[in-house]
Amino acid sequence: MKINKRHPSPRWTGIDLFRGFAIFGVIILHADEGIPTHSSSWAKILEFSGFAVPFFLATSFYLAFQKIYQTGREFQIKPRLIRLLLPYLVWTGIYVSYKALKYLLQNESDNLNQLFHDPIALIFFGGAAFQLYFLPLLLSGTLLIKPISGLTTQQTRISDLIALCLLSLVGYQIILTSGNYFDNASGLAFQSLFNIPFLGELEDHQFLRILLVEIAFMIRCLPYLFIAALITHPKINLSFQNQTILYLMTTLALFLMINLFGGQLLPISLYELSRGYTALLLALALSHYLPQHPMIKNLSVCSFGIYLIHLLFVDSFQIIENRLDAEAIFRMSTPNLLMFAILVLAISWVATDFLMKKKFLARLMFGI
Repeated sequence: MKINKRHPSPRWTGIDLFRGFAIFGVIILHADEGIPTHSSSWAKILEFSGFAVPFFLATSFYLAFQKIYQTGREFQIKPRLIRLLLPYLVWTGIYVSYKALKYLLQNESDNLNQLFHDPIALIFFGGAAFQLYFLPLLLSGTLLIKPISGLTTQQTRISDLIALCLLSLVGYQIILTSGNYFDNASGLAFQSLFNIPFLGELEDHQFLRILLVEIAFMIRCLPYLFIAALITHPKINLSFQNQTILYLMTTLALFLMINLFGGQLLPISLYELSRGYTALLLALALSHYLPQHPMIKNLSVCSFGIYLIHLLFVDSFQIIENRLDAEAIFRMSTPNLLMFAILVLAISWVATDFLMKKKFLARLMFGI
């Protein structure tokens, strides 16, 4: 049975919807920050919510390659870089200022000193707030789009693209299993290299450190990029047209099964990639019959801003709650944490929507 496209739309409404799901997933992942105890049911919710960042990576690269194939034009890297760099720098400044003020008011001199202990991580790796690492990661992948799009033209054989997907996936799996991928806490990648005695102190090799993190980011992005180039290739992309109900149900089943059970069955790299791309394929399938809705569209447009701003509200609300009831943090149940995540989503959404209406602030804070 064919899906009746009663709601044709130039927008991918399913992607808009899943951006909303994914940004809520990100907030869930951060909602229990600093909370020492939580239930097994919350742990399962956290594990499921991990699809969010892979989905954002997959979607970003998919839409970039889709546009390249459709227009036949070269990828314009400069506007994309500006859209990432400006918000990254602004929000780095915001989070550094916020934390410095918080530590001063709370007389936490050790934390204040620690904040500025590693300026390289602050500037290059999103060390001001742990969700900011995603922007340098996405920027690294963005830098690869142009050279990869030059290799993966409409004449590229599907078998070659599949081989590149597998090869890049193996490379990512190797750095994950060897413990050499980027560690957000230490701000290092390829950590084993810094244990070599003749290299000396880390402070003496900051350029090498930056280079290795950049390489690690690119290795992570490569399988996402090659899969995006594969599924947007004109010969493959035709299969996304006139999709059946069976296709929709299959993508839904795959998305649920991989997110519920894939962590125990799949290699970690394949697990991550499959989470992102099954979510994307489900979103694309849903787009064929979902109507446009202003609220869904607005949530999608605001998702990037919500991602950047939400940790301010998570931290602020936890400080307020701790002042009101110091023991409350130990009584947080799964329903309470979910309600807290919903509250943070709502306030972050409202704040982002308000700021986006201010053109100058929107340009600086969200790159639009």
